[in-house]
Amino acid sequence: MTNNFQSELKSDLQLFLNEQKERFPQKDILKIDLHCHDYNSDVPDELMGRILNVPETWLPTDRLLQELQTNGCNAFTITNHNNARSCYALQDKGFDILTGCEFSCLVPDYNIGIHVLAYGFTPEQEVKLNKLRRNVYLFQEYALKHNIPTIWAHPLYHYAVKKMPPMEFFDKMGLIFERFEVLNGQRDTWQNLLVREWITALTPEKIDGFSKEFGIDPKMYCSDPYKKSFSAGSDSHMGIFAGLTGTYLYIPNLEERLKSESKSSLALEAIRKGDMAPYGSHQNSEKLTIAFLDYVSQVALNYKDPGLLRLLLHQGSTSEKILAFGLSNIFLEIQRHKVTSSFFKLFHESIMGKSPSFFKKLILKPSYKPIFDEVAKMAKAHQEGSNNIVNEYNQSVHNINEKLNEILFSRITKKIDKLDLENKLSADKIEEILMKLDLPSNIRSYVSSDSDKKESTINLTDFLDGLSFPFFASALILSAHFTSTKVLFNTRPFLKEFSKKIGKYHHPERVLWLTDTFGDKNGVSTVLQSIHNEIKERNLPIDILTCSATMKSDDHLIVMPPLYEFSAPLYKDQPIRIPNLLDLHKLFHEKEYDRIVCSTEGVMGLMALYLKSAYSVETSFYVHTDWVMFARKVLNLDIHNQNRIRRMLRVFYKSFDRVFVLNTDQQKWLTGPDMKLKPNKVSLTAHWVDDIFTPQKVNKGQVFGIENDALVLLYVGRISEEKGVMELPRIYKNVQKAYKDVKMVIVGQGPANESLKKELPEAIYFDWLDHDKLPAFYSAADLLVFPSKFDTFSCVVLESLSCGLPVIAYKTKGPKDIIRHKKSGYVVDTEKEMTESIISYLENEDLHSSFKAAAIKRSKDYKAVSIMNDLVKEIGL
Repeated sequence: MTNNFQSELKSDLQLFLNEQKERFPQKDILKIDLHCHDYNSDVPDELMGRILNVPETWLPTDRLLQELQTNGCNAFTITNHNNARSCYALQDKGFDILTGCEFSCLVPDYNIGIHVLAYGFTPEQEVKLNKLRRNVYLFQEYALKHNIPTIWAHPLYHYAVKKMPPMEFFDKMGLIFERFEVLNGQRDTWQNLLVREWITALTPEKIDGFSKEFGIDPKMYCSDPYKKSFSAGSDSHMGIFAGLTGTYLYIPNLEERLKSESKSSLALEAIRKGDMAPYGSHQNSEKLTIAFLDYVSQVALNYKDPGLLRLLLHQGSTSEKILAFGLSNIFLEIQRHKVTSSFFKLFHESIMGKSPSFFKKLILKPSYKPIFDEVAKMAKAHQEGSNNIVNEYNQSVHNINEKLNEILFSRITKKIDKLDLENKLSADKIEEILMKLDLPSNIRSYVSSDSDKKESTINLTDFLDGLSFPFFASALILSAHFTSTKVLFNTRPFLKEFSKKIGKYHHPERVLWLTDTFGDKNGVSTVLQSIHNEIKERNLPIDILTCSATMKSDDHLIVMPPLYEFSAPLYKDQPIRIPNLLDLHKLFHEKEYDRIVCSTEGVMGLMALYLKSAYSVETSFYVHTDWVMFARKVLNLDIHNQNRIRRMLRVFYKSFDRVFVLNTDQQKWLTGPDMKLKPNKVSLTAHWVDDIFTPQKVNKGQVFGIENDALVLLYVGRISEEKGVMELPRIYKNVQKAYKDVKMVIVGQGPANESLKKELPEAIYFDWLDHDKLPAFYSAADLLVFPSKFDTFSCVVLESLSCGLPVIAYKTKGPKDIIRHKKSGYVVDTEKEMTESIISYLENEDLHSSFKAAAIKRSKDYKAVSIMNDLVKEIGL
């Protein structure tokens, strides 16, 4: 797929930058980064940073200035949060620097926090500005009165916001500001161009209209309310990219004026006049990711335990404090591992251009040397002043992550091979594991001696030995990608609304549908293949993504190779495959998706929630499996552990914006007292079957190799206990008492194969059949017997009805919604009723033709076009 949206953004930004560069003669401009920070920006606006007691940066002032000069700046300011200490210190040393600060201001009538850059103030005025920043109107009024120019920084990114601001908020702010940061080096191009487009549209007529609407005289806040000026800055806290994005300041006759005036005074004059032009380049999250990765590295190196009382008593929600507690322990744990700490130190130094010593490489393990080489490449790129440094950094980070994952999963494989997982994760041990998920409330249990504790199912200490470095390093690389994306797209719903307001830069509407299974032999795969065919036929903006080492990608089907694959001890015919989450993260952005559907609760379910949180997109879950029933029927868990499973599922499903279910029982269960999902979050959907499922003119001899006048009971599906197959021997033998020559045909495979054959040796068995062969089996049989209480829908039932074969099933979930009792089949409560209904149907031949006709008629209620139309509408396309 062509990235039309991203291409449009790149093209429009480049055109804008070219126009800005041509505005002023190059000989009369100063080049300055109007938005950068050093170590004096030590109190973060973000609550998590304050809870953990970490500064926004550890960057020394001289290092920041060095980066600015390296990247071409010839005039300087430092805009730390709510203080200008660094500027004053440099001025005291005789350095020519423009006083600057980034003030955290509050818009009181909307209770929204914004950042305002201010320049050229005195220490006394700074004190006053800090007092007034709790009311941005008073702040702006004071700034205008004292000729202090201000800039609204990154207008579409706010802090301390409980909900997205209404559009009128921006109309009002357009009256009280005359300078706007339209290009921020650590915000994506979409956000930057939306700001540019909005400011450009603020005509004098609109400004006069807003003035009347809000009863505001803009001259109270702006020297020229009709002149809106553009600025740019890198917003660089780590200093890595300081100066790569910035502002050209126009000073006529610059060379002559520099003979008698300072650059800082001339810069202030240009800002006051609004003689500014942004410069920079297109970017998404690349710069911010590297900056966060460097920041996380520095936190890992410099972090000090803030203390449990601080974590507990600090302002913030319970979930924020739990997260802070977890992060605190991770950073403290990292500091205990010398290899991990050394890596982060090496990484930070290389990003800043310091080459690692060759001696360090000599003492490394061979498996770590490729990582060392990639880190060294980053230092070299910095030293050479590469024009493509952002992409080179990101490529090195990607390569480092690949190698870390390779080391991690190689070691995990060796460790798992040594474990007797077949025994340690057997059904009778699952209850023990689930019970350990409930942490005891008695504090003594955490401080008691090891001898008091029960032996663990798996020795985690031994298992984790040797995994710390690759795990922590790859996890923090991933966390940097997550955090940067979260920062950029935290207000995505608002950005979409904002683009509608200005009538430009609408993000495409595209769905990524995640699933752990697609080409496997199971019902979920069959359904998804039908959905995929419908997507392809209609060319819907939906791509299905799965993970497989053997499948190939197709139109609207993306197949990612697994980083790691293993078989689950309790579900061997469905391998667990783990994709590269970093690749999935990157693909989601590059393919321009804006919403997610997920079909499986496993690895891809977690991936879906990761992407939902990172990209702030709507995410739906499509429930195919009843896991509480699985816990009861397959794992034989007691009621307490079934409830543990249910509670975990409740948290999982509630994390999605919408849940699709396939039957009314599950709809009632999810919205009832057990699960408590909101009714408007749960939508009823259905499956359909391929057009090949129609009655065929075949006989029993052709299909089953038996006499044509024999009666045939058919079972199709997975041969497993949860499907009720172990009831078939008893049912068949009781039916045989009435009809001696009745035949039982079983089609499928599964873990209960041998047990079933032992109990029912006289049945005729077939392996999994190709899809196109099944209609003949349905058409040649007399009745489909479906003893499963596990199915949420059952395509087998619908396939059977479509071929004119009546079905007898239990009155549970999907089958009871599909089958019309005593018209197209039977729905029963007990095994005894099932046996009696089979006998009743077989002996009453007058019913056969009407049941078959009713079966075909009922199947026509499940058509792909209408079901898919409803599904597409529900997910908002």
